[in-house]
Amino acid sequence: MYFANPWGLLGLLSLPVIAIIHLYHRRFPPLQVAGLHLWTQETKKDSPGRRRERLPITRSLILELLAALLISLLLADPRSNENLTRNHLVLVLDDSASMAAVSSGQSSRERALEWIREQEESIGRGGVVSVLQSGLRPTLLAGPRAEWPEMLNALKEWQPQAPAHDFASTWDLGAQLAGEEGRFVFLTDHLPGEAVPVPERMETVSFGRKLGNVAITTARWMFDADTGEGTVYVRLVNFGEDEQEVQLAGVAGDHKVIEETVDLTPGRDTALQWTVPGGLGQLRLTAEAENDPLEIDHQLILMEPEVRLVTVALTLPSDHSAFEPIQRILGVLPQAQLGNPGDADLIVAPAVDSPPAERSLWWLGMGPLNPGTVDETGKMLVGPYLVEKQHPLMNEIVLGGVVWGGVQPPPDGLVPLVSAGSTFLLGQKTGTAANAYIMNIDLAASNLTESPDWPIFWTNLIEQCRNSQPGFRRWNFHLEESIPLTLEPASLDAENDLLLVHEGTEKSLIRMESIEIPPRREVGLYTVQDGETEIGTFAVNFFDREESNLTQLLPGQRQPRAAAPPLGIHLDNPFSWLIVIGILLVVFALIYDWITLRGRMTKAR
Repeated sequence: MYFANPWGLLGLLSLPVIAIIHLYHRRFPPLQVAGLHLWTQETKKDSPGRRRERLPITRSLILELLAALLISLLLADPRSNENLTRNHLVLVLDDSASMAAVSSGQSSRERALEWIREQEESIGRGGVVSVLQSGLRPTLLAGPRAEWPEMLNALKEWQPQAPAHDFASTWDLGAQLAGEEGRFVFLTDHLPGEAVPVPERMETVSFGRKLGNVAITTARWMFDADTGEGTVYVRLVNFGEDEQEVQLAGVAGDHKVIEETVDLTPGRDTALQWTVPGGLGQLRLTAEAENDPLEIDHQLILMEPEVRLVTVALTLPSDHSAFEPIQRILGVLPQAQLGNPGDADLIVAPAVDSPPAERSLWWLGMGPLNPGTVDETGKMLVGPYLVEKQHPLMNEIVLGGVVWGGVQPPPDGLVPLVSAGSTFLLGQKTGTAANAYIMNIDLAASNLTESPDWPIFWTNLIEQCRNSQPGFRRWNFHLEESIPLTLEPASLDAENDLLLVHEGTEKSLIRMESIEIPPRREVGLYTVQDGETEIGTFAVNFFDREESNLTQLLPGQRQPRAAAPPLGIHLDNPFSWLIVIGILLVVFALIYDWITLRGRMTKAR
């Protein structure tokens, strides 16, 4: 137990004052009565005047002392450590990367932590704290209602790195935690605009400083399988007011493969590119400028991309109407190569064939569905066409002005992706292990190959085949970007733990064929391990023009639009209720004692 207002205990000084008053109480003048012998023990006579005597222990003295004690305790406001009415401070921390920008040797993050430490006395000994970290998904760093040492320990792990994001969801959660009595504060490096809707009871404190900054806003590493070399593309921006000399360096292992000095004009973008040899694996790129305040946006790690080609086996007869158009389109797609059916990821065959029973294989059957009767049964359609836009193969497909020829009655077991009324034109075949599709068309009687939809369809198909290949689809990601991963079908039944490892920390992943690793909140290298086997490594880097622009950061404070309720005795404090009840009982006893004594004196007269 503790006292919320220890100064209230000064009221206990009234106890000796009441005792002294009773020691030196005023005596009544002599009263002449008849039959003094009838008064027994009340025959003691006191002389008039003020003099000290032995303290008389009377009901009046006991009740007065008890009343003074209870009133003093009420003013001191005793609390229990388990009392839910303790002062509650709710903090929302701006997790934007700009909070780490350093000015005069101190970042906005460090100034915010100093401000938090100064609040310990204001919330009182029994105060509790809830701390929220902003982001696309609000994170509870401490609490709810954490003790002060626990909260300070949790804040040691706070390192703001997030790109620009909306604070509304975090503010809403903070307002719910604060309720009607808690103090609600948003700590940031810039005050929200006047037109931005914020919670009425939220106080805002900004610790930002206006700064110039040089940042890498874009970086990409591309690899050419034909030449065996890669190309690194970088875009730099000078957000300051003065020209900056920037030292660019790219290091792979112990070898410096990029070294260049660039003068950046204020407010302008500068694009650079370098040709680098293959086999580097990783590249650490830095852009150092004098007195650069923000570290996260001028250094990064790039993973060398791997070549992921889709091998296509064209098993159509050479006299098939689709053979030449498909061979021509595959020759210009950069991610596709022709190969044998045994090594193929995608097989293009006549629609009358059956797809192989291989789970990882893609198969496309090209019409006519019945070549022998296409002249008699084939129809020609000019639309309108119903396209299943939700399917990835139909992305950006419109079929405007397409004449669809050689349409024949389709077989059963097809899910339509393109149709004209009730007539099936393109669909996915069900009941097969492979990803099988059938196109009900005779390209010799159609202008589809002359339409923009023809290369778009094949680009979508090749991309879906690449995405289904085991491993990562990419190796370099931004913060708050999901990371797709496909596992080998043979590893789906493994009993090992599938782990995501980053700087000594491990996070378990759910084992399934297609995994979507949640967006990361920290930059760096991440590795996926299947037991002792390393599946692959990817890099997460920071790119955000808005956060790298530090020219709008300013200190300030904004009070809440709605005032917080006045502080006082908490009526839901059980100690307060008991003390108030005790005071009422003592007052009632004093009044009763006074009425009883007065009645006796009246009868005695």
